[in-house]
Amino acid sequence: MKIKELSYSSSANLGPGYDILSLSHRAFKDEVEIEENNTGKIRIFSDNTPEDPMKNTAGLSLIQIMKDRKIKLGIDITINKGVPVGLGLGSSGASSSAAVKAFNKMFDLNLTNDEMVYYSMYGEIAACGSAHPDNVSSGIYGGMTLITSTEPVRVRKIDIKYKPHLMLVIPDIKIEEKTKLARSMVPKNIDIKDMVRQTSRLSLMLLGFLNGERQAIRDGMNDEIVEKSRNGLFPFYGEIKSMAIDENAVSACISGAGPTILIFTDERTNKNGIISGTDEILGKYGLNYKIVETEIVEGY
Repeated sequence: MKIKELSYSSSANLGPGYDILSLSHRAFKDEVEIEENNTGKIRIFSDNTPEDPMKNTAGLSLIQIMKDRKIKLGIDITINKGVPVGLGLGSSGASSSAAVKAFNKMFDLNLTNDEMVYYSMYGEIAACGSAHPDNVSSGIYGGMTLITSTEPVRVRKIDIKYKPHLMLVIPDIKIEEKTKLARSMVPKNIDIKDMVRQTSRLSLMLLGFLNGERQAIRDGMNDEIVEKSRNGLFPFYGEIKSMAIDENAVSACISGAGPTILIFTDERTNKNGIISGTDEILGKYGLNYKIVETEIVEGY
């Protein structure tokens, strides 16, 4: 029996929500198919992900489930990779969450969503060396998700009232081990005044999404801690965000560990102005890029 599941691309952090917020969108998707084999081993079939299960996000997640559930058999994992790698779009989390959903269905494990998030996050170890649940949480739940605890894993799906359209500005940049590098740049300690300001912005932004308050989202989606620490990687980001705001976008943020920039738009936004402005700004940096317009995935 073959079981196939999918997970969509996602954007983590959303400005002040570092490591606790994620948003699933329809821009790209991974499809993962699993099937028993008679080799007693886990085999990976994929054109552009590691074939070693210990180095593959989907493989590592299933290894952990099988270890905990004492399942001993051979599994073939076929990954049709649609979410581009290394662009801050939750690529590693899409593969692992799709694999976990398929495995859960195949063996009737009746895992809760939080348990599936827990196993999916193991795949992030293969990708960047640390298990973090933000992207995989929206890969399991869909929509906007909030991590309320990591030990144990607890996730809340946020029933947002304000649902903007999305524009992904995707610069053609490849950085070796980018996620690991970007995480290493985050400050280990911050001033209490910065913490208070960050907490205020996060609360205001969430209030805006919950109550449908456009201005609250715009005022809250600002981060002078994590995004600021990564300025050297994406020096064009501040210019693009300022330009998008001038064109009446709701707001903008770095998508995950970048370099993709997520711009929130609505009927008041001058999208053509954003497109021409992006071309001018990234042209100064000699960067090719593409813009993908998409929408939020509410659930699976």
